[in-house]
Amino acid sequence: MEAHLHQSLVDFEPAVRSVYRLDPVLFTLELTTVHTTPWPAERILLSVGNGKGVEGAAVQTRDSVLLVNGLPPRTAMAAAEAIAAFPAGLSGVRGTPATATAFMQAWRAVTGVQASESSRDVLYRLGRLTGPYDVAGEWRLAGTGDVETVVRWLNEFFIEAFGEPSNVDASRAMLTSIVDSGDHIVLWTIDGEPASMARVRAAVVGVSRIGPVYTPPGRRGRGYAAAVTAAAARFARDEGASEVVLFADTANPVSNRVYRRIGFEAIADDVRYTLAQP
Repeated sequence: MEAHLHQSLVDFEPAVRSVYRLDPVLFTLELTTVHTTPWPAERILLSVGNGKGVEGAAVQTRDSVLLVNGLPPRTAMAAAEAIAAFPAGLSGVRGTPATATAFMQAWRAVTGVQASESSRDVLYRLGRLTGPYDVAGEWRLAGTGDVETVVRWLNEFFIEAFGEPSNVDASRAMLTSIVDSGDHIVLWTIDGEPASMARVRAAVVGVSRIGPVYTPPGRRGRGYAAAVTAAAARFARDEGASEVVLFADTANPVSNRVYRRIGFEAIADDVRYTLAQP
């Protein structure tokens, strides 16, 4: 196996075709990541081949997490050796249990760096969308008058879901990025007032991903998360998506039940490792 680090998305395109585009549902994170433009020069674009073609690929997100779904375990050692010599630092690794574990074992063998599992999600694909039909309210897209609400909810989501410190400026920048990338925020409203929200990403290779989904604590337990997720899924399909997907944290059984109830079907597990920093 031979690993190659690419300098541009143009050079990386054969790997995208050979790996990611073959299963755009499983590789939804990778495909949305490589559609980031302009591509940061210090981020990793890696392919692994056997002399006859591309067998695996990995990309690094803006927060320095390496996405290894596309690295079969047999390619892990070659990938780890190549990345260890690259100046970009890694904060973590994310992939299916098989791919992430294989890479982490190779990474530890090459660098001596330890890692710990920090989260585990389920990747869901929408099957037949069903309801909910008994939730008060209606949906609409967020507009300029909703900016402060959405920024506040994004900030609250990252505090609650990931234990991050409050950073309103980062949440405001994220909302700007959402708008600039052609994504949308769907709101579920009660008497015109927002009660829940969901981000809907523009489709990439036919796949639109929903998330985050957030309902403030005072509005929970009333079906608003199910309603806004269903509305977001309908919107994505109306906008031309052939597939709609989302991730749900296995540590949150309520959200998993909500998504299954409205028609989402589990297709893969997703695990994230955090690397020990020197």
